[in-house]
Amino acid sequence: MASETPDGISQKVQESLKDGPYACSSLAKLSGGTANFVYRGTLVTLLKDGEKTVVIKHTEGYVASNPNFKLTDTRCDYEQQILSALNTLPPLTKEGVEVETPHLYHFDAESNTQVYSDLPSSLDLKTYVLSHSTTLTEPQCQRLGFALGSWAKSFHVWANGDERKGLREVMKGNKEMRDLKFRINYENLVATIPNFEGILGESRGVFEGVRKSVRKELDESDGELIHGDFWSGNILLPEGSIADSSDKVLRIFIIDWELSQLSHPAFDLGQMIAELYELKHFKDIDAGLWLIKSFIEGYGDMDEEMKWKTIIHAGTHLVCWGSRVQGWGSKEQVEDVVRVGRDWILGAVKRERAVFEGMVLENFFK
Repeated sequence: MASETPDGISQKVQESLKDGPYACSSLAKLSGGTANFVYRGTLVTLLKDGEKTVVIKHTEGYVASNPNFKLTDTRCDYEQQILSALNTLPPLTKEGVEVETPHLYHFDAESNTQVYSDLPSSLDLKTYVLSHSTTLTEPQCQRLGFALGSWAKSFHVWANGDERKGLREVMKGNKEMRDLKFRINYENLVATIPNFEGILGESRGVFEGVRKSVRKELDESDGELIHGDFWSGNILLPEGSIADSSDKVLRIFIIDWELSQLSHPAFDLGQMIAELYELKHFKDIDAGLWLIKSFIEGYGDMDEEMKWKTIIHAGTHLVCWGSRVQGWGSKEQVEDVVRVGRDWILGAVKRERAVFEGMVLENFFK
């Protein structure tokens, strides 16, 4: 069908918006993300606040980058539900860094199209660090990481308070994304063993135990409301340099909420930590470690169970995803990241703090 070609999708999006306040004179496809069609739209009529662009996200029943990968289009319904609720969560400002979620302006359920506020001239955090690796300073990363960690804690507290009981009941229905999250991590954890038999073979029993334990918890507990895909690719910040002082506010967006689900908050923290660690492991960028340290400090107090689950999830992410980053590292680097992930999992399962002494994860235990 023509509507399923990129040009056809763009035309369908413009058609769905043409008679309303978000009609666009043009759409520019945005990079980043693979599951949806995302555009920056130039509005025919400025918004009341003077903004002239919006971000438009359109969902089909498949992955945008791979139409053969079928994925339920109900994910956009849940995304608009959580984004609508997040309109009531105030931005959090720490050390001159303001963290917030995009404002959802409009949702067209018939065409599965969302319109929300834009952060022009922005980069995702992963791309930003890669682009500014030689100029990023530790104090800048400390401010940024601390603000992200503080925001993550504030979101988890907000999302799981009594006032959001109705929202959690709605988001409980996003079971397909919950199962996807489990499958691409914990099913994949065991499935990755044959690819690195010499490194992971002896850990099969532990990995299978982790998979069963996580599955059991998901089956027996509703869990808590989480972002579900909280990583450096879903953090947007202006592409210019970060000010050395906190006098000038740095505005940051947390985007891409379609995997929001009831699960465990450790999944959000572990994924972010693993992705930041990969910046150091594969590219030798110290900012990755600086961000992890301050992110953990910003999140603040958590119980022992949360700490170990976070480390297990971070290790799982390294094994499953660090080993599959295309073009990032040598064969030796890939094998080493698998070893690191394995050691994190084994150390956390056994709750051996000594395993993490002298490395960035020791910040969990200070």
